[in-house]
Amino acid sequence: MKTRTLRKVVALALLGAAVPVVALGRRIEGLRPAGLVTASVQTPGVSPAAPRPAEPTLIAGVVAGFNPAAARLGTDGRYAVTMPDGRRAQLTLEPAWQRATVNLLARHQLPQASVVVMDTDTGRVLVWASSGGQGNDLARTADAPAASVFKVVTSSALLARGFNPEQPTCFSGGFHRLMERDLVADPQRDRECVTLHDAFARSINTVFARRALELLRPEQEADAARRWGFGEAIPFDAPVATSAFTIPEDTLGFARTSAGFWNSTLSPLHGALLAQGIARDGEMLRPWIIDTLQNARGVTVARGGVRPWRRAVSREAAEVLQRSMLRTVTDGTGFHGFHDGARRPYLDGVTVGGKTGTLTQDAPYTAYTWFVGNAEGEGHRLSFGVMVGNGPVWRIKAAALARQVLQIAFRGRVTD
Repeated sequence: MKTRTLRKVVALALLGAAVPVVALGRRIEGLRPAGLVTASVQTPGVSPAAPRPAEPTLIAGVVAGFNPAAARLGTDGRYAVTMPDGRRAQLTLEPAWQRATVNLLARHQLPQASVVVMDTDTGRVLVWASSGGQGNDLARTADAPAASVFKVVTSSALLARGFNPEQPTCFSGGFHRLMERDLVADPQRDRECVTLHDAFARSINTVFARRALELLRPEQEADAARRWGFGEAIPFDAPVATSAFTIPEDTLGFARTSAGFWNSTLSPLHGALLAQGIARDGEMLRPWIIDTLQNARGVTVARGGVRPWRRAVSREAAEVLQRSMLRTVTDGTGFHGFHDGARRPYLDGVTVGGKTGTLTQDAPYTAYTWFVGNAEGEGHRLSFGVMVGNGPVWRIKAAALARQVLQIAFRGRVTD
């Protein structure tokens, strides 16, 4: 046999012998038990790939040790909070708005004041500021009476019972206090008649008291309050005091509570959420102020984001409240806060609606005023809660302070 032919035969023989080996290898691979860890061959001089870091979780509850009032402006131009264990929370605050609002509260030197502004559509907190309150974070406390802001609850309860907001209610008295005689219809005294929109905008206590006695039971008022989050923990990145409420059974007590005389408290954060729920057709979102949370090694372990909370009222009821809030600013108790002496709007081109509240307590004397509301224009939709506690010398009401905060957001400066 020639040499060339012999080489070819040998090559073919070797190739034929290799085929079973390859096939056997595939069969072994296919029979390898599930979960069996096999050792990998390390190439000399080549480091193994580093493990991929875990994806940050979405913050859903209270972050231990976090206090938003401890926010400080960092060298990167953003607000952050460093916690005792070394973790660092980067916040959602709008730096220019936050800094200007803090300076505004310092300028007014109010015994108590707090401002919370959030993005309506996401729940992202943009401003978080307080002054006074003996060092407490007033944005998260619920010591102030809800006052006439509680009329949001009573309005919701009436609408749920089918009350027609265009139906007029005739009334008299009850503007500064509510007595038993104010609860009884008297054609001789009840010379003025208003719709629910007017009563809400002008905060007419007698209308809410009489309609509540006529159409509601205490448990229905209580159910409406709970739907808006009263009596329950507010979901947030830090603990928030519960906005409390008590619905008396007696006639006068029930009437006064329905109109906003005592028996309910509110935190500024909760006030902003009430407004947000109205603007969002009855749906409330979980507010969030932590953008990213890093551990002590600087690794991002959690982040904030949009999360639903609850539905407070139907879309139809929310639309009624939206109209009523607009009337508060255009014709009601919030008019002077948002218009100058010539009746010109301070924020022309920006749509603002809200609800005022006023109630004074003794020992120590504190005149509480509220403005919770919504503003839309120039690419922003904002919901906010503003609380002011004046001493014997009044410095500014909550409606005017709210307008100044909105001037910062929409105009970049405050005009007196």
